[in-house]
Amino acid sequence: MRTLLVSGILLIFIVVQLWQGVDAKKTIDGDGSGYYAYLTAVLHYKTTDFKAVFDYEKSQRGLDYMGHYFHEYKGKTVNKYYLGTALLILPFYLLAMLYSKMAFLPLDGYNIIFQYAVGLAAAFYLALGLLLTNALLKTFNITKPLRLLVLLSLMLGTNLFYYAFLHPAHSHVYSFAAIAALAYFVRLFMLGGRKKHLFVAAFLFGIVGLIRPTNLILLILIPFFASDFPQFRLRLTALFAKPLTLLWAVLCFLLSFGLQPLFNFIQTGDLILYTYKNEGFHFFDPAAFLFLFSYQKGFFLYTPLMLLVFSGLMVLYRQSKYQFYGFLGFFVLLVYVLSSWWNWFFGDSFGMRSMIDYYAILAVLLGLGFSSLLSIKTGKIFLSLFLILVVPLNLVQAYQYERGILHPDSMTKEKYWYVFLKTAKSYEQILGGQPEPIFKSLKEYNRLDYFMDMETASPVWTSNGIKLSGESFSGMYLAELDESNPFSPTLVLSGNQIVNSEAVAGQNYLSVNLIYRELEQNAASRAMVVYAATNRNNQLIFYKVQKLKQLPDEITNRWRYGTYGFKIPAWNNEVAQVKVYVWNPESKLFQLDDLAVSIFYSSELDN
Repeated sequence: MRTLLVSGILLIFIVVQLWQGVDAKKTIDGDGSGYYAYLTAVLHYKTTDFKAVFDYEKSQRGLDYMGHYFHEYKGKTVNKYYLGTALLILPFYLLAMLYSKMAFLPLDGYNIIFQYAVGLAAAFYLALGLLLTNALLKTFNITKPLRLLVLLSLMLGTNLFYYAFLHPAHSHVYSFAAIAALAYFVRLFMLGGRKKHLFVAAFLFGIVGLIRPTNLILLILIPFFASDFPQFRLRLTALFAKPLTLLWAVLCFLLSFGLQPLFNFIQTGDLILYTYKNEGFHFFDPAAFLFLFSYQKGFFLYTPLMLLVFSGLMVLYRQSKYQFYGFLGFFVLLVYVLSSWWNWFFGDSFGMRSMIDYYAILAVLLGLGFSSLLSIKTGKIFLSLFLILVVPLNLVQAYQYERGILHPDSMTKEKYWYVFLKTAKSYEQILGGQPEPIFKSLKEYNRLDYFMDMETASPVWTSNGIKLSGESFSGMYLAELDESNPFSPTLVLSGNQIVNSEAVAGQNYLSVNLIYRELEQNAASRAMVVYAATNRNNQLIFYKVQKLKQLPDEITNRWRYGTYGFKIPAWNNEVAQVKVYVWNPESKLFQLDDLAVSIFYSSELDN
């Protein structure tokens, strides 16, 4: 089994790298850049301040880059992510340094060798995590053929595949491996009571928290790994009867988890930092149903394999009500906590990526469920058909997400079925996005409002495309966009119209509302709402767009509402002018009316 898994993972890794081609240069991207940044900051720039990494990334990324994982604290640029992922990638980073030196490539942490190294690191931890999951399943008396089926299903039938091979800099595959190791050694301690297993488990508990602090919720799952309550009580009683053993376990935990406060202290002089600035939980308003079932990111919708966890729960209920309630309590609390996060769908992601970390635990339930289904003829048929459907579905949707066919954060029922199983290039980037979420209500913030009704001239608006028409949404005038006039009336702010918000806010928020009508089918399918900022040298310093239309349709000659919004950098002395407008890059004709723009700013605006 070990040879089959490792060789299979290595083969997939090679195929994916060949398929990506030049895109492999973008392996370290998105949130993964933030986790990885510890390595370049410390080993390349020789500092614990992330300012140099931020400046480098800004020079290499698009004009909409904002470095959302970096914050200012005590005059230093700090990283909101913990360092555990970087720690696990470290051996591969050092290997990339060696190869880069031999190949006379820059030791900057970002050349193509480093990109491949991160991909290889993820493949390694995927293999390690699966092998440890296999060992964990063995302790629950899952047979070898069933264990192999569970592992292959996990790898190919869930979004673990995507985050191991296509977005390998993200933390999830590393959490998966670390939690698989933790679960295995906790299980060994519960079964045998050996101190060495306790100490290893305590150290690993620190590692899983060092990767993602929310992983520390695993503490409440510990009773599940005992076969029954008397066994759990025996281990707990023995542990508290030997305070020195307990103290050594705590020290093992601090040996790993303590690296974060140590880094914080070296960087800022403070041991504990809340680096998720202006982010947090809405514990009184969890989005549990959306978290599990929505078209936007629903766990069971995008990872239907995990529906089989319920069959495992039924087996567990018959075998051990103690373990049944132990697992069920953990799962309910886990969903509650994760779905209470202000951005419950965790931003740009394929499926519910926050659940990947716990797949080794869920694999136990899958193993029990598979065993039960395969024990009866109809169960064998059902399981075979189910896997034949969900594994290819997962791989197709992983491809869709990578190619921009699935929207990264704004899927709906209509969008999902519009692109279902579609892989043609014509479907790439065809879907529009919803307004970006923020932690608190916009009502709490200061705002600047600007309105263009197309009727009255304004010193802050241009008059692009405005025409007299008896078919306007309101009044007598509207704006037309076509090949001869690709730009809408434009909001132009400069001078004292730009409120300096840098001192009180890291970011502003742009909100746009408008009415549009297409005179030709899908005339606005490529149109975009644009925000552009220039400096005093008339250089473009920030540029961000949001698609005007959510998805193609056949509707024409009907006025429709559009609402858009996204975060923009706070205005500072560098900003000389900002513009907000609609751009139509195609030649088809559509109309606009009642264009409203609001800029929100505050000392507490969310990141």
